[in-house]
Amino acid sequence: MAQHFYGVLAFLTLSLFLEMTVCGLFVIGVSGLGRYLLQRLLKDRLEQRERNEIVSMMTRGSDSHIGDWIWKTDANGCIQTPSDGFCLLLKQSAEEVAGLTLADLLALPAIEPGRPLPWTDGQPLSASMHLAHCLANRLAFRDLCIPVKLGGETVWWLMTGHPVFSQCVFQGYRGIGANVTEQRTARSAYAERIRHDELTGLPNRLAFCEQLQNTLLEKVAFPRLCALLVLSLDNFFCDGVETHDEALRNVFLSEVGVRLRQFGQKKPGVAARYGNVEFAFFPVVQDPLSSGVEDAKALALELMTLLEKPTVLHDGVVLSARASVGIAPASCKGQSLETLLEAVDMALHDAREKIQDRYSFYERLTLEDEERQRYLLQDVRRAVQERAFSLVYQPIVDAQTGAISGFEALSRWSGSRHGPLSIERVISLIEVSGRGNEFDFWVLETACEAAGKWPSHLWVAVNMMASQFSQPNVAERILTTLSRAGLDPRRLQIEVTETLDLQPEPVVYHAFQLLDRQGVRLVLDDFGTGFAALSYLRLFPFSKIKLDTIFVQDLFQDSRSAAIVRNAIELAVDLGIAVTAEGVSSLEHYRFLQTQGCNEVQGYFLGRPCPAEDLVWDPLPLSSFAQV
Repeated sequence: MAQHFYGVLAFLTLSLFLEMTVCGLFVIGVSGLGRYLLQRLLKDRLEQRERNEIVSMMTRGSDSHIGDWIWKTDANGCIQTPSDGFCLLLKQSAEEVAGLTLADLLALPAIEPGRPLPWTDGQPLSASMHLAHCLANRLAFRDLCIPVKLGGETVWWLMTGHPVFSQCVFQGYRGIGANVTEQRTARSAYAERIRHDELTGLPNRLAFCEQLQNTLLEKVAFPRLCALLVLSLDNFFCDGVETHDEALRNVFLSEVGVRLRQFGQKKPGVAARYGNVEFAFFPVVQDPLSSGVEDAKALALELMTLLEKPTVLHDGVVLSARASVGIAPASCKGQSLETLLEAVDMALHDAREKIQDRYSFYERLTLEDEERQRYLLQDVRRAVQERAFSLVYQPIVDAQTGAISGFEALSRWSGSRHGPLSIERVISLIEVSGRGNEFDFWVLETACEAAGKWPSHLWVAVNMMASQFSQPNVAERILTTLSRAGLDPRRLQIEVTETLDLQPEPVVYHAFQLLDRQGVRLVLDDFGTGFAALSYLRLFPFSKIKLDTIFVQDLFQDSRSAAIVRNAIELAVDLGIAVTAEGVSSLEHYRFLQTQGCNEVQGYFLGRPCPAEDLVWDPLPLSSFAQV
């Protein structure tokens, strides 16, 4: 019995030990499996979080609000774990794609690290060169539209990415991509459309000024532009009798377009429709030393003959016109596009007043003729004193609703005997003449009186030179003007211009603070064009910034302008201030700005400046498609 008892005890002990061992192994196995599954779950969550952060960071302020795929590379630029969408687009397996570098896949040029972004002929290089530069120098990039060859055709990818570092060691790139071939095609067609004149088949004024600006920038190194010519068809004739029939005029203008296109093929140069009945031409010469005043005059006479040549219609009707030509030389330095255009406009003004030899050559290169400057200043002083200016008002529209929020008061001087002068030129002359203070307060008083007759929800924006705020008691004087006009201070916005003269001194700060406390909104005009604008936003109580026209008009042609617009809007959001975009000239501009979160828009697409008695404040037609 004792032997049996010890045998049973040994058996029970062994059984218990085996059961405990099995249970322990089971518990260890289950816990290990649970730990593995938990780690896998956490890893997946971390990867998903990283992906979401990449997409969120990359698409912040980006055109590509969601990418078609996510990509990443190692430190050598080789693609890692390509997504299914990426492989499907390339029609290759994940193993084949993973062995490629991003530079080889996109056929990017070789760039030496440490070099600045290269330029060619004064123009930024292609997006492919930009991307290669960023990859070589480990820089972040956003919304670069890259051409990619796939199956014998070219598609366009919108690439966004940023470098990844771990403990100060470069790990590679992370980013997103999207196929934007259709959008790119549509955008290119739009860019061509807004730069093309349908009636004549020529480039329009916008495209011409862009080409002229590029030529001026290249002139020091490539002096191929000798002169600018603007031709005007002043009188139209039908069978020798002057006519104002618009249909006949359009037929003749269309024929002129054909002639100028043919002329530009024979003689190197750029022709465009410059205005309603004006055409522009600038020759591109191979030997600038052989091109002088006489050559420009000979070219002008040849163009006049070409434009005045009669057109015989199929029914025998003969159409003709009389032309005038203004000529302005292009200097090698110290000449801006605005200066050249102003010079040629004055030359055309003189040519139109002639009876014979209806061409005029503006021989001054920089508009600094002392005698003419003296006469200009005298006339400007007299015009300010006699109130010879008038005000027109341009609507400013809420970008999200399409409703008119207010109007900007713009001054005009139509009585000048010196030919066409840009209002910017006139304002600068007023400042030089010492009448800037008087002029600004006349504009303020006139605009406030006009706004007092508008519905109470509309405000008026008035431009004032920054130098005014360095004067004592300027804020009190502005508030007194508002009181006399009976206008609520909250219905006035002051757009501070010429900010080079805006000094960070106590008198300026006091003026701004007083106006702000009374409800007058202060606007930083022409934001993005320089003059320490960012520091002004930190120092002074501006409640709005206005984006300059040049950035808005180049949105779809210059990725840098689009980036400036997007980031200016983001900056305004962070600062809690509003943004008004000037120069909106098309529906596409409006939709882009609305999508980016711009608050207000202004431009010819929304309404041209007009006198106070002609203003309307009904909802604009665009209110029907405000939400896009």
